[in-house]
Amino acid sequence: MQIDVFGKIASERRYESVVRQVLRLISTGEISPGAQLPPERDLAERLGVSRNVLREAFRVLEVRGIVHSRAGGGRYVRADNIAATLPADGVVLRIEEAVIADVLESRELLEVQTARLAATRATDDGRQAVLAACEGSDGEWAENVRFHTAVAAATGNFMLERLVRLQLDLLADVRQRDHYPAPGTATALLAEHQAIADAVARGDADAAEAAVRAHFAHTRAVTRQPDER
Repeated sequence: MQIDVFGKIASERRYESVVRQVLRLISTGEISPGAQLPPERDLAERLGVSRNVLREAFRVLEVRGIVHSRAGGGRYVRADNIAATLPADGVVLRIEEAVIADVLESRELLEVQTARLAATRATDDGRQAVLAACEGSDGEWAENVRFHTAVAAATGNFMLERLVRLQLDLLADVRQRDHYPAPGTATALLAEHQAIADAVARGDADAAEAAVRAHFAHTRAVTRQPDER
Protein backbone atom coordinates (compact mmCIF):
# COMPACT_ATOMS: atom_id res chain seq x y z
CA MET A 1 0.00 0.00 0.00
CA GLN A 2 1.38 3.40 -1.00
CA ILE A 3 1.93 5.92 1.80
CA ASP A 4 0.62 9.31 0.65
CA VAL A 5 0.53 11.48 3.77
CA PHE A 6 3.52 13.73 3.09
CA GLY A 7 3.35 17.49 2.47
CA LYS A 8 5.67 20.05 0.91
CA ILE A 9 8.67 21.10 3.03
CA ALA A 10 9.39 24.73 3.91
CA SER A 11 12.75 26.09 2.72
CA GLU A 12 14.24 26.75 6.19
CA ARG A 13 16.40 23.89 7.52
CA ARG A 14 15.08 21.51 4.91
CA TYR A 15 16.75 18.36 6.18
CA GLU A 16 15.41 19.02 9.68
CA SER A 17 11.93 19.68 8.31
CA VAL A 18 11.99 16.27 6.64
CA VAL A 19 13.03 14.64 9.92
CA ARG A 20 10.28 16.45 11.82
CA GLN A 21 7.60 15.49 9.32
CA VAL A 22 8.56 11.82 9.34
CA LEU A 23 8.64 11.78 13.14
CA ARG A 24 5.29 13.56 13.39
CA LEU A 25 3.67 11.09 11.02
CA ILE A 26 5.07 8.18 13.04
CA SER A 27 4.00 9.65 16.39
CA THR A 28 0.44 10.32 15.15
CA GLY A 29 0.13 6.84 13.69
CA GLU A 30 -0.22 8.02 10.09
CA ILE A 31 2.88 5.93 9.36
CA SER A 32 2.80 2.64 11.23
CA PRO A 33 5.83 1.00 12.86
CA GLY A 34 7.31 -1.45 10.38
CA ALA A 35 5.86 0.37 7.35
CA GLN A 36 7.91 0.72 4.18
CA LEU A 37 8.59 4.30 3.11
CA PRO A 38 8.11 5.38 -0.51
CA PRO A 39 11.04 5.13 -2.96
CA GLU A 40 13.58 7.94 -2.63
CA ARG A 41 12.74 9.62 -5.94
CA ASP A 42 8.99 9.61 -5.25
CA LEU A 43 9.38 10.81 -1.67
CA ALA A 44 11.72 13.66 -2.64
CA GLU A 45 9.15 14.84 -5.19
CA ARG A 46 6.27 14.67 -2.69
CA LEU A 47 8.24 16.59 -0.07
CA GLY A 48 9.51 19.15 -2.56
CA VAL A 49 13.16 18.65 -1.60
CA SER A 50 16.26 17.43 -3.39
CA ARG A 51 17.37 13.84 -3.03
CA ASN A 52 20.51 15.09 -1.25
CA VAL A 53 18.35 16.75 1.43
CA LEU A 54 16.29 13.59 1.76
CA ARG A 55 19.40 11.43 2.10
CA GLU A 56 20.77 13.71 4.81
CA ALA A 57 17.51 13.40 6.75
CA PHE A 58 17.50 9.63 6.42
CA ARG A 59 21.14 9.42 7.41
CA VAL A 60 20.23 11.07 10.72
CA LEU A 61 17.12 8.91 11.17
CA GLU A 62 19.04 5.73 10.40
CA VAL A 63 21.95 6.57 12.69
CA ARG A 64 19.54 6.91 15.60
CA GLY A 65 17.49 3.83 14.79
CA ILE A 66 14.24 5.51 13.72
CA VAL A 67 14.29 3.94 10.25
CA HIS A 68 16.44 1.24 8.72
CA SER A 69 17.40 0.12 5.23
CA ARG A 70 17.17 -3.31 3.69
CA ALA A 71 19.52 -4.20 0.87
CA GLY A 72 17.53 -3.84 -2.33
CA GLY A 73 14.34 -3.43 -0.34
CA GLY A 74 14.04 0.26 0.55
CA ARG A 75 13.67 1.98 3.91
CA TYR A 76 11.37 0.96 6.74
CA VAL A 77 10.19 2.49 10.00
CA ARG A 78 11.54 0.44 12.86
CA ALA A 79 8.89 -1.42 14.81
CA ASP A 80 10.31 -0.25 18.15
CA ASN A 81 11.60 3.32 18.46
CA ILE A 82 11.15 6.42 20.60
CA ALA A 83 9.45 8.34 17.80
CA ALA A 84 6.15 6.61 18.58
CA THR A 85 6.11 7.92 22.17
CA LEU A 86 7.79 11.35 22.08
CA PRO A 87 6.80 14.65 20.43
CA ALA A 88 8.64 15.30 17.17
CA ASP A 89 10.57 18.27 18.62
CA GLY A 90 11.86 16.12 21.47
CA VAL A 91 12.96 13.36 19.13
CA VAL A 92 14.78 15.78 16.82
CA LEU A 93 16.64 17.29 19.77
CA ARG A 94 17.69 13.88 21.04
CA ILE A 95 18.79 12.84 17.57
CA GLU A 96 20.89 15.99 17.20
CA GLU A 97 22.52 15.51 20.59
CA ALA A 98 23.31 11.85 19.92
CA VAL A 99 24.70 12.55 16.45
CA ILE A 100 26.91 15.32 17.86
CA ALA A 101 28.25 12.98 20.55
CA ASP A 102 28.99 10.26 17.99
CA VAL A 103 30.72 12.63 15.56
CA LEU A 104 32.83 14.24 18.30
CA GLU A 105 34.02 10.80 19.37
CA SER A 106 34.85 9.91 15.77
CA ARG A 107 36.56 13.24 15.16
CA GLU A 108 38.82 12.86 18.17
CA LEU A 109 39.95 9.41 17.03
CA LEU A 110 40.70 10.78 13.57
CA GLU A 111 42.13 14.18 14.40
CA VAL A 112 44.53 13.03 17.12
CA GLN A 113 46.41 10.99 14.53
CA THR A 114 45.94 13.68 11.89
CA ALA A 115 47.64 16.24 14.13
CA ARG A 116 50.51 13.85 14.83
CA LEU A 117 51.02 13.29 11.11
CA ALA A 118 50.82 17.01 10.40
CA ALA A 119 53.51 17.69 13.01
CA THR A 120 55.87 15.19 11.41
CA ARG A 121 55.05 15.69 7.72
CA ALA A 122 54.07 19.32 7.23
CA THR A 123 56.09 21.40 4.79
CA ASP A 124 56.99 25.00 5.55
CA ASP A 125 53.96 26.08 3.53
CA GLY A 126 51.75 23.63 5.40
CA ARG A 127 52.92 24.90 8.79
CA GLN A 128 52.31 28.48 7.73
CA ALA A 129 48.82 27.57 6.50
CA VAL A 130 47.97 25.99 9.86
CA LEU A 131 49.23 29.05 11.76
CA ALA A 132 47.36 31.41 9.41
CA ALA A 133 44.15 29.44 9.96
CA CYS A 134 44.24 30.49 13.63
CA GLU A 135 43.82 34.14 12.71
CA GLY A 136 40.42 35.60 13.49
CA SER A 137 38.43 35.17 16.68
CA ASP A 138 34.83 36.07 15.96
CA GLY A 139 33.61 32.53 16.56
CA GLU A 140 32.38 31.86 13.03
CA TRP A 141 31.91 28.22 12.04
CA ALA A 142 33.90 28.83 8.87
CA GLU A 143 36.97 29.59 11.01
CA ASN A 144 36.62 26.24 12.73
CA VAL A 145 36.35 24.42 9.42
CA ARG A 146 39.31 26.32 7.96
CA PHE A 147 41.58 25.42 10.87
CA HIS A 148 40.79 21.73 11.19
CA THR A 149 40.98 21.16 7.44
CA ALA A 150 44.29 23.06 7.31
CA VAL A 151 45.77 20.66 9.87
CA ALA A 152 44.50 17.71 7.83
CA ALA A 153 45.85 19.21 4.60
CA ALA A 154 49.27 19.62 6.23
CA THR A 155 49.55 15.82 6.42
CA GLY A 156 49.68 15.64 2.63
CA ASN A 157 46.94 12.98 2.73
CA PHE A 158 43.93 14.22 0.75
CA MET A 159 41.66 11.54 2.22
CA LEU A 160 42.22 12.77 5.77
CA GLU A 161 41.24 16.28 4.70
CA ARG A 162 38.05 14.96 3.09
CA LEU A 163 37.14 12.89 6.16
CA VAL A 164 37.66 15.83 8.51
CA ARG A 165 35.53 18.08 6.31
CA LEU A 166 32.80 15.44 6.02
CA GLN A 167 32.43 15.22 9.79
CA LEU A 168 32.44 19.00 10.19
CA ASP A 169 29.71 19.26 7.56
CA LEU A 170 27.60 16.78 9.52
CA LEU A 171 28.02 18.80 12.72
CA ALA A 172 26.93 21.92 10.85
CA ASP A 173 23.84 20.06 9.63
CA VAL A 174 22.78 19.19 13.18
CA ARG A 175 23.62 22.70 14.40
CA GLN A 176 26.24 21.75 17.01
CA ARG A 177 26.61 25.34 18.16
CA ASP A 178 22.94 25.57 19.10
CA HIS A 179 23.80 23.03 21.80
CA TYR A 180 26.47 25.21 23.43
CA PRO A 181 25.50 26.70 26.81
CA ALA A 182 26.63 30.30 26.15
CA PRO A 183 27.25 32.61 23.16
CA GLY A 184 30.97 32.95 23.94
CA THR A 185 31.65 29.22 23.97
CA ALA A 186 32.58 28.99 20.29
CA THR A 187 35.11 31.82 20.59
CA ALA A 188 36.72 30.17 23.63
CA LEU A 189 37.05 26.88 21.76
CA LEU A 190 38.59 28.60 18.74
CA ALA A 191 41.28 30.07 20.99
CA GLU A 192 42.48 26.52 21.73
CA HIS A 193 43.45 26.09 18.08
CA GLN A 194 46.61 28.10 18.72
CA ALA A 195 48.14 25.41 20.95
CA ILE A 196 47.51 22.80 18.26
CA ALA A 197 48.94 25.03 15.54
CA ASP A 198 52.05 25.88 17.56
CA ALA A 199 52.76 22.19 18.20
CA VAL A 200 52.33 21.34 14.50
CA ALA A 201 54.53 24.28 13.48
CA ARG A 202 57.43 23.18 15.69
CA GLY A 203 57.05 19.52 14.70
CA ASP A 204 56.10 18.28 18.17
CA ALA A 205 53.75 15.33 17.58
CA ASP A 206 53.23 14.56 21.28
CA ALA A 207 52.28 18.15 22.07
CA ALA A 208 49.97 18.25 19.04
CA GLU A 209 48.19 15.12 20.25
CA ALA A 210 47.86 16.49 23.78
CA ALA A 211 46.45 19.79 22.50
CA VAL A 212 43.89 18.03 20.29
CA ARG A 213 42.77 15.77 23.14
CA ALA A 214 42.38 18.78 25.45
CA HIS A 215 40.40 20.61 22.77
CA PHE A 216 37.95 17.76 22.30
CA ALA A 217 37.62 17.19 26.04
CA HIS A 218 36.59 20.84 26.39
CA THR A 219 34.23 20.60 23.41
CA ARG A 220 32.46 17.57 24.88
CA ALA A 221 32.27 19.23 28.29
CA VAL A 222 30.43 22.28 26.94
CA THR A 223 28.20 20.44 24.47
CA ARG A 224 24.95 19.05 25.81
CA GLN A 225 25.00 15.26 25.65
CA PRO A 226 21.98 12.97 25.13
CA ASP A 227 22.17 11.56 28.69
CA GLU A 228 22.11 15.03 30.26
CA ARG A 229 18.46 15.75 29.51
